[in-house]
Amino acid sequence: MSTKQSKSVIPSPFHHLLRITVLLVLLASVPTFLSSCSDDGVEVGEPALGGKIVSYNEFGAAMFNFTQADMAAAGFALGDVVSISVAGKELVMPYYDGFYTRNGEFLCVAYPTYPSVCFTANNVGLPEELRGLEGQPVVVRMKEKGGSLDVQKALSMKYTFERKDYPSDEAFANARAVRAGNIAEGRLHRCSSPFDNAINRCSYVSEYLESAQVQTVLNLADTEEMMQGYDMPAYSRTLWESGNVILCPLKADPTAADFNNRLITALKELPSHPGPYVVHCLEGKDRTGYVCALLAGLCGATYEELVADYLKTYENYYRITPEKDPAVCHALVTLRLHMCLMHYANVQDEAQLPATDYAKAFSSYLLSHGMTQEQLNALVKALTGK
Repeated sequence: MSTKQSKSVIPSPFHHLLRITVLLVLLASVPTFLSSCSDDGVEVGEPALGGKIVSYNEFGAAMFNFTQADMAAAGFALGDVVSISVAGKELVMPYYDGFYTRNGEFLCVAYPTYPSVCFTANNVGLPEELRGLEGQPVVVRMKEKGGSLDVQKALSMKYTFERKDYPSDEAFANARAVRAGNIAEGRLHRCSSPFDNAINRCSYVSEYLESAQVQTVLNLADTEEMMQGYDMPAYSRTLWESGNVILCPLKADPTAADFNNRLITALKELPSHPGPYVVHCLEGKDRTGYVCALLAGLCGATYEELVADYLKTYENYYRITPEKDPAVCHALVTLRLHMCLMHYANVQDEAQLPATDYAKAFSSYLLSHGMTQEQLNALVKALTGK
């Protein structure tokens, strides 16, 4: 019986070219770990990662071809300060898992729902000169290990949805009276949502409002359509059906024109409704914090009172206090509350905030943005009784 010899196939030049092309495409799609020198020949003595911009998302962020896992493998951690070199520019910024900078400030983000790491300018997207760079190489380098870790810790904290994890019903509901300046006792309250049960607190908030005999709600979260879809607790339903819920849905940027136009319209209406009053969003943190700071400052609150009221929310949700966690509280106040106070008080230097006359400064702001003196007086009287 004869056997057939197998024939060896000699690859043609075309096959060689095809294999090389496929290999180059694969290499171009993965990041490059740079341990000694970068693509531009600069010596690297710390973590560095090379890659490219693959696209821009709908918010104007440049999406890279590497992930948080790639960043970690290269030696980067959330809270580091990094530089991004692209198109002949070197930009220094923090590396976070959320949008934890002030508006317009650069940051590198490993956002949980994004497919890759990106960089952008918070809330505004990248400037025109950094758009349209798809395919451009980028290099991420370490600038300061852990240089923004306090902010990362402060703004990425998680809370639970279980009542048993909190010391009281009020802490769980993030519900309390605002005691600052000349606000009359029990006249103004703040809380998480009494209507939307997305964070499992609705019934506790409703019970608090009933015990405080709250009559009017300034709702910073919901539209009419959203309200129609909620299965509300009894007292929350009573407030809604009474016609004393002022709907003022806002995004969490107190410097935005839309935020202030909507808010001032709602504040003009507030005194025509009976007190006591409550302000809320979903969690009762940022939007609620900004509006309560404006109202308390308008009624003569000091800087220290405004800070204390703002931070009480973080004690309620996370057990964070200035005594135990000074660095985290400092990050929260300077990054979030100061932005609000500086805007409403027209203060450019943060160092001036402790000495600012907020009643005078906030009155000037409201009067210059469409509120009449009569409307301003009515608002202050509704909150202080004076």
